[in-house]
Amino acid sequence: MLRRRRLAVMSTHTSPLARAGTTKAGGMNVYVADLSRHLVEMGWDVDVFTRRDRIDAPDVEELAPGARLFHVDAGPPLGLPPIETAGHVAEFTAGVEQIASGNEAYDLVHSHYWVAGLTGIELSRQWQVPHAVMFHTLGAVKEVFQQSESPFRIAGERRVIACADAIIGATSHERAFLIGQYQADASRVRVVPCGIDLETFHPAGAEESRYRVAAALPELGVGDGPGILFVGRLEQAKGADLLIQALSKIERQPCASLWIVGGDERDDDERARLWALADECGVGQRVKFVSAVDRQQLPDLYRAAAVCAVPSAYESFGLVAVEAMASGTPTVATRVGGLASTISHGKTGFLVGDREPEGFASAIGRLLGDDALRQRMGAAAAEEMNIFSWRSVARSILGVYEELLSERNIAGAARESCCPDPVESLLVAAS
Repeated sequence: MLRRRRLAVMSTHTSPLARAGTTKAGGMNVYVADLSRHLVEMGWDVDVFTRRDRIDAPDVEELAPGARLFHVDAGPPLGLPPIETAGHVAEFTAGVEQIASGNEAYDLVHSHYWVAGLTGIELSRQWQVPHAVMFHTLGAVKEVFQQSESPFRIAGERRVIACADAIIGATSHERAFLIGQYQADASRVRVVPCGIDLETFHPAGAEESRYRVAAALPELGVGDGPGILFVGRLEQAKGADLLIQALSKIERQPCASLWIVGGDERDDDERARLWALADECGVGQRVKFVSAVDRQQLPDLYRAAAVCAVPSAYESFGLVAVEAMASGTPTVATRVGGLASTISHGKTGFLVGDREPEGFASAIGRLLGDDALRQRMGAAAAEEMNIFSWRSVARSILGVYEELLSERNIAGAARESCCPDPVESLLVAAS
């Protein structure tokens, strides 16, 4: 009987079990959890390592049958911004090594985000196994869209890109950016889209979904008029404020409401700012707020909404848009990053070139004012999203893994790492 392959996954700055839509928890958390489950189904054993961010977090818990989540002590047991988490990389790496010393050897390391990538480099060197990395977001991309980023982060990303055996990007756009802006070796950059659970996100049962949302989240006022859905973190780069301004300019549907779903008690200041903006724009009664919900509620929310809006400054993939379209809801989004690849303009939704309220108001208003168009786009969207089934995506990821393992076998177990320095030296270089 063949031994099951074993994978070590680094998700340092955020746990895959954190609720998406809260501070520093989003598509990456969902991706790590869902990919881990599907890799187990395909014959791998998976251990995920994350930094302990609360004092009551167990040492280890089951992420899924065959997949374990280890909480590693590194810095204070509380939530930290990723840039502060980077200061505890050496401690985190040592903690992973200590836990791993009591486990069967791993065949490969897969890191998510640049902070985890620094640990992945060191573990790859220590264990003499291949290292794959996925960034989910890149600092240099954010700078293109006028969002300042720490030079420490960008230098760290460059080091991880230079050292990883494979870099996985979600779209061809991300691949081009990795090669053009970070000088990544093109032969090591693979494009594999993110996946979605098509058994959960589907268009069937929209009327029942509206009833369930109305009962579970009465503050949204589902029966009051068509809903424009925003799902995401309450940070300015995600653009909830832009949608509030757009709502005041949609003249054809004065009864439409904006449902802002995301954030938690840590976002009270931003929520208050958005409330004030809604009052200033004269739409205070039509903007509804709900804190981040469990993922089990998201399909109903997508199906209950008339339109999903994703006005982000940048999305490497745009999971919310893909989930909404898979649920049969047309999407209006900024023409940036992965959104430009996943939305077929005029067929499954609309892409807005200028990140201004007027553009979003025009596109959303067009969908709200034409039921036949909205239904036609929703059906086309659900059909197109079939390409993102998790089984297909997981097979592609396994293809990358097997290629790396074959290359390592040919090169020999004693292959020298391109970055033989310990983690401390990497951090010095990054700073």
